[in-house]
Amino acid sequence: MTLSPETIAEAVEARADRIVDTLSRLVEFPSIVMNDPTKAGPGERDCQIYLQKRLESLGFTTDLWEPDGPALLAKYEGRPGANKGRTFEGRPNLGGTLKGSGNGRSIMLTGHIDVVPPGPATHWRSDPFVPVVEDGFVRGRGTVDMKGGVACMLMAVEILKEIGAELKGDVVFTTVVDEEIGGMGSLAMVDRGFSADAGIMTEPTANRIAPLCHGILWGRIVIDGIGGHAELAPNAWYAGGPVDAVQLTRQMLDGLDILNRRWMHDPRKNHPLMAMPNQIIITQLNVGEHPSSMAGRGEIVIDVQYLPHEKDEFGLGGHVKREIEAHVAAVCLADPYLKEHPARVEWILDADCAEVPADHPFVESFQGAVAAARLDPALSGFGAHSDIGLPTGLGNTPTVNFGPGDPAQSHQPNERVSIEDLVACTKAIALTVYDWTNRERSAA
Repeated sequence: MTLSPETIAEAVEARADRIVDTLSRLVEFPSIVMNDPTKAGPGERDCQIYLQKRLESLGFTTDLWEPDGPALLAKYEGRPGANKGRTFEGRPNLGGTLKGSGNGRSIMLTGHIDVVPPGPATHWRSDPFVPVVEDGFVRGRGTVDMKGGVACMLMAVEILKEIGAELKGDVVFTTVVDEEIGGMGSLAMVDRGFSADAGIMTEPTANRIAPLCHGILWGRIVIDGIGGHAELAPNAWYAGGPVDAVQLTRQMLDGLDILNRRWMHDPRKNHPLMAMPNQIIITQLNVGEHPSSMAGRGEIVIDVQYLPHEKDEFGLGGHVKREIEAHVAAVCLADPYLKEHPARVEWILDADCAEVPADHPFVESFQGAVAAARLDPALSGFGAHSDIGLPTGLGNTPTVNFGPGDPAQSHQPNERVSIEDLVACTKAIALTVYDWTNRERSAA
């Protein structure tokens, strides 16, 4: 029996309460990513076990495992997702496969269950891990980033099963940890062998299809001055006097502003699907040691974006790293002290990016499903980073971002997603799964 898009959409709408209940249950697990990547978040394992039970009730064959961080690093060092210092005790990944009836295209639905810490309790209207449903929204940590998307992809499959939809192709379902601190969970998932003919990663995109995301570099610019008494007239540095690292840091910040302005008009730093050019964002400043001492050291922590066409031979942001290093060196040459004592750039993290072409058959299928769900099928870029580069590149699974919620709500106090968005997202995913898995492999 062939199901119409209207039948699938109506089935989803009739189960709106269950979509909300599923998200609420996920929020109750405090699956917080820890600053120390060797420590498990308090609810990571329990959340994955809950999802595993749900998948098995639908007929999925499941795999719950703790990745071997050191082994992955040894295998993939220098490649996307291979981060040092990761262990996964108490932090399992989950994968599952629902076999299709045969000869259809496979699809992977993937997301992460780790969430960032909620921050001060006083910034929240209620306990961040006690979901609240009010005014057409679900509030709680992770409702947008990205347990809302996980709830939608789970419910999409569950509803299709309930209404007797025949799926010729396999459905692969994966939920990972570690996304919020570098993406090694997704690397482990791909290394485990989870792949498909195409995939959806349910990051929050306000229900827009985003076949593109940025790569991200985190770096630290270290500036060494010479400390001295703040209240005494200093000698020149070359005569043994102090050098104010605050002033040097200010000069470096001005230099980074100049580079940002250049990037605004640089075609390499812009993409038609992105609302803004790549940016160098100052996220932390650490300058000085004591109130009565001239600062002897300054550190500027930066978050830098790059696009897929800027990737180096390893699939990472090496070209952009060298561009920034050269600019920092040029800023130093303009100052007599920094010319002799140049600042140095220490790289902390490099998370890759990906782009699925607009004319890919899966994008066409997805756009049709999104339109059938009465959403805008126009393509957009995902302004933040996501893990789509790992399944798309290493896993040979062209993967796009699509999920409910305003991305600006991510990591915010009182994070919330609308029930309307959740239902619409579930519709779009269910319609895509049905269409794509029933396309003959030989037809593509």
